[in-house]
Formats: sequence, C-alpha cells, structure tokens
Amino acid sequence: MCRRTLLSFLLFGAAFFVAGCGPSRNKVNGKIVKDGQPFALSDKGVFVLSFTSADGANKTIYNATTKPDGTFTIVGPESKGIPAGKYKVQLTAMDPYPTTDKLEGKFAQADKSPLTVEVGKGELVIDVK
Repeated sequence: MCRRTLLSFLLFGAAFFVAGCGPSRNKVNGKIVKDGQPFALSDKGVFVLSFTSADGANKTIYNATTKPDGTFTIVGPESKGIPAGKYKVQLTAMDPYPTTDKLEGKFAQADKSPLTVEVGKGELVIDVK
C-alpha cells in the first residue's frame, strides 16, 4: 500500500514537472492599422493573419482569429496561444472575401513579408503602411 502511494506521488510529480517545462504560451490580442489609423474591412471582408518564428527555429504557424474591424487574438495551435518572441507576420485583407486582397499581396507570404512583431510585450499593433 505504501509502495503504491509513493509510486503514485512520483508519477504525479514527474507529470507536473514535464508539463511545466515547455515555453509558456498566452493568447495575445492586437489590432491592424494602416498608417497609424484603424484599418477595417466591410462586413463581407476577412483578415487572414498568421505568425511564424522570425529566426525559423520554430516551424509552428500561429493563427489568429480576426474581426473586420482589424482586431485579432492569436489563438495558436489547440487554442493554447503563442510563446513570447519575434515573429514574421503573414497578412491578407480579403474584401470582399475571397476575391480581392486590399493589401495587394504585399504581406501574403511570411518569408517575403516585411512585417515583424515582438510577442510578449502587451497588445500588438500591426501597421501596414
């Protein structure tokens, strides 16, 4: 009986330790602006927004849920958020969806997009000047 209790305690402790070892992730809120001003789409428009590691070390793509008013939340895989760090931004502003990108494809490919953000320092502002 005592041996079973000790084994259970050790297994629980190991599981707790392993679960806490990965990078912490948070859901991050932000907004998309154009030249510092709010950038909104019509009610038929859709922003498609994702983030990838700027240094390429992490291949995970972190998607955001967006609203036509330009606000977003990075939910990430399994809705667990995104770790702090520097990210390349991939963005299209389809209005009306799915035919016209209001940003003319300038930010549509993460490897060619000039947009980067630092996650972990509060709300994100993505300016598509």
